[in-house]
Amino acid sequence: MKNRLPKICCRKDRNLAFVTLGGRRYYLGTYGSPAAQAEYKRLVASYLAEKTSEPRATAPNVKTARPRQTTVAELAALFLDAKKDYYVKNGRQTKQLERFRVALEFPVRYFLSTPIGDFGPSELRFCRDEMERSGRFCRSYVNTLTNCVRAVVKWGVAEGLAEPSVLVGLQALPPLKKNRAATRESEPVKPIPFETVEKTLPFLTAPVAAMVRLQLLLGCRPGEICEMRARDLDLSGPVWTYRPQSWKTQHLAKGADDAKRIAVGPRAQAILTPYLEEKDADEYLFSPRDAWRDRVRELRRRRKTPLTPSQRAREAKRKESQNSRLNDRYSEDAYGKAVRKAAAKAGVEIWSPNRLRHLAASRVRATYGLEAAQCVLGHARADTTQIYAERDYARAVKIAAEIG
Repeated sequence: MKNRLPKICCRKDRNLAFVTLGGRRYYLGTYGSPAAQAEYKRLVASYLAEKTSEPRATAPNVKTARPRQTTVAELAALFLDAKKDYYVKNGRQTKQLERFRVALEFPVRYFLSTPIGDFGPSELRFCRDEMERSGRFCRSYVNTLTNCVRAVVKWGVAEGLAEPSVLVGLQALPPLKKNRAATRESEPVKPIPFETVEKTLPFLTAPVAAMVRLQLLLGCRPGEICEMRARDLDLSGPVWTYRPQSWKTQHLAKGADDAKRIAVGPRAQAILTPYLEEKDADEYLFSPRDAWRDRVRELRRRRKTPLTPSQRAREAKRKESQNSRLNDRYSEDAYGKAVRKAAAKAGVEIWSPNRLRHLAASRVRATYGLEAAQCVLGHARADTTQIYAERDYARAVKIAAEIG
């Protein structure tokens, strides 16, 4: 009896068409769509051509197998491999590559063997819908991940792995509009109240408390505090200058003149001075090892009986072992975790260090104006500063009472 061709099946929970060939399942796209039908015919024709080497007549109305194209999964793997050394800053991989991995998770899951030439707006819309249904992302981040998928295809076009028409088709899909999408909206980042910061400080270790106070005075990003070293500070003059070794928009800098500079005033200098006296030029000023050392000193101070020689030897071994496990500086994640843990102990709102930058910007704007806040934050455009610096509504109320 003549072998039957495998039929298109439907995965009902996702409304996905698939076909099983040679014991392997191939997803085709949305069930009942023309793209799924075309992909089915192509895969079956290719499978039959590989199964037998004997020449056979092509059935009417069935397209012959076309030359093999790069699949969605192959393009994703090639892109991630090519960019693993590109998204690196100061020897560390940035978060951008992980963002691409999350974005590509959906096309690879549902269109694994689909040729990139058949990945059109309907397939991208399906992936975007799955991002929404997952409940993991807000609307704006879904749009960001969708743009990441487009960026991968754009890279494929530049590398000759995809036709330009594929990218043109994907660009036709509009972004999700605010209040018109099923997914949630992201909450705007607000400045943390100064009173909340003050209540949190007693529950922080000395290095992290110094980082919080310093960030509030300088208005810089958490990462710029974490990587501060003595060699990055110019101590000449009444106001010091801090030049971070890396910053968020470093890839946009056109030359040395565009390097970020942060002014360090007298109050910030007073916080930094004890750490500058203890550290070498190449050491990071704020380290988890310092917090652990302070904790050991405090425990020793509270001890009522002196240490025996054997206890001192064991303590020296523990110190060496602990130092080898601890990092030489706080990462942004460790810094944020320490702050959130302290806020929970203080019984106040859980907050992150990035909100200190918003608080610093709002205080500068309320006192000196928007342009001054722009200079302190190092923004090239004032509209970016407005995201960080809230308008002083109390000031508006006062003006309205006088002239309104």
